[in-house]
Amino acid sequence: MPTIEIRTITSKEADAFLRLLCDVFDLDFSRARSVFFKEPMFDLGRKWALFADGEMVTILTTTPLVFGWGRAFGIAGVATKKQYQRRGYAQRLIETVTEHATKRGETGAMLFAHSESLYRRAGFETIDEVVRGPIVADMVHEPPDPIPYEQIKPIYASWSDEDPARLRRDERRWNYWRWILRTCEIAPGGYVCVEPSLCREAIVTPGLSEWPVMPGSSWLGLESLTKSIGVPLHSSEHDLFVMARGMPVQPQMFMTDQF
Repeated sequence: MPTIEIRTITSKEADAFLRLLCDVFDLDFSRARSVFFKEPMFDLGRKWALFADGEMVTILTTTPLVFGWGRAFGIAGVATKKQYQRRGYAQRLIETVTEHATKRGETGAMLFAHSESLYRRAGFETIDEVVRGPIVADMVHEPPDPIPYEQIKPIYASWSDEDPARLRRDERRWNYWRWILRTCEIAPGGYVCVEPSLCREAIVTPGLSEWPVMPGSSWLGLESLTKSIGVPLHSSEHDLFVMARGMPVQPQMFMTDQF
C-alpha cells in the first residue's frame, strides 16, 4: 500500500498542481497559468493535494463562503491523475478537507457537480440544480449606460441582508466579482448583470413578464432562486447539480459567485 499524505500545497508545488488540473480537464496550461496566480481569491492555503508515495495524484481547491447564518466553504477543481482514478483518493481527500474546514468553523460545504456519485459517497446530498435557458427579453430594449460599481454594492447588500440563506460578499469577493468584468444595467427594482448574452445575476422586481436584456440573452442560475425571483424563461434545462453537507438552509447565491 502506498504512503498517503494529505495537505495544502507549497508555492513550489503550484505549477504541478495547475498542470494536473489542466491535464484532467483538458485545459491549456500556458493560458491557465497566466490567470492562475492573479485570481483575487488565490490562496495556497486552500489548494489541497493527496500525495501517494510523494507523488501529487489528487487535488482540489476550497473557497470561503459567508452566509447570513455563518461560515461555509465551496469545493472546486477536484481532479485525479488518470492512472490513479477509481482508487478512492478523491473521496479520501474530500473527507479530510471537510473535517479540517469544520474544525476551523466552516460548518457547511457545497459544490457544483456534473455527476453525483463521488460526492454522495463523501456525505454530500443534492439540494438544488443549476438551470439555464433563454430569457423572455424586452424586444425594444436599448442598453443604458452601465451602473457604476459603487451603486451595485448597496443594492446587493440590501438584498443579501433580507435572508440569512443568502451569500454575503466581503471586499475580497467583490474584488473577484470586478476582476471578471461584470457589466450591470439598471432594471426595475435593481439591476441585471450581463456578460454578454449571458445573465447570471439579477436583482429585479419579481413577476416581470420580460426583462430589459438584449434578445437572445440566456440565464444561468440556481433553480430555486430562478423561481423565487421569477426569471421569465422561454424554457430551461439542467446544467449542474448543487450538492452540500452541513448546510442548515438551502443556499441562495448567484452564479457570478460560482467557485
